[in-house]
Amino acid sequence: MFKTLATPAIAILLSSTAAFATTSVRAVEVDVDLEAIQNENAAAYWTSVADDLENAIVARLTDQIADDGASVIVDIDELSLANSFQSVLGIEKSELVGSVSVNNLQDNSEHQAYTLTVSYEPAPVVLSPDASLVFITRSTSDYYDEMVATFADHVTEKLK
Repeated sequence: MFKTLATPAIAILLSSTAAFATTSVRAVEVDVDLEAIQNENAAAYWTSVADDLENAIVARLTDQIADDGASVIVDIDELSLANSFQSVLGIEKSELVGSVSVNNLQDNSEHQAYTLTVSYEPAPVVLSPDASLVFITRSTSDYYDEMVATFADHVTEKLK
């Protein structure tokens, strides 16, 4: 398991098998059920998260699509979204968790299975005593867009 931090503090936790050579892909399927939705903010996205993530993954794999490639199946286990205020106060979190399975009936060496977690954690702010406090807020949709893009990036990186 490893943790990657990127500005502005997107954390990715990934547990998996070893990386493989470039994998041809014939199908991408993303599933999510109502139980995966962890808060009210995320409920607004539950009908589109499967399509959004599937489209993001396919867009990154256009040069790897083949009729005899592997199937990539993502099962979203959790989606929770917060705005900046909720994140800073620790009231809610922004997190996208899914199980990823890569299966190729023609090439058994291309099988992979892992869980991927992408979470948005606001970077701590340290101010001097005489500094004025200004919050730069981000909307829930900003967190959602970044987490979908980061999730898709990491799924496709493992297929290259």
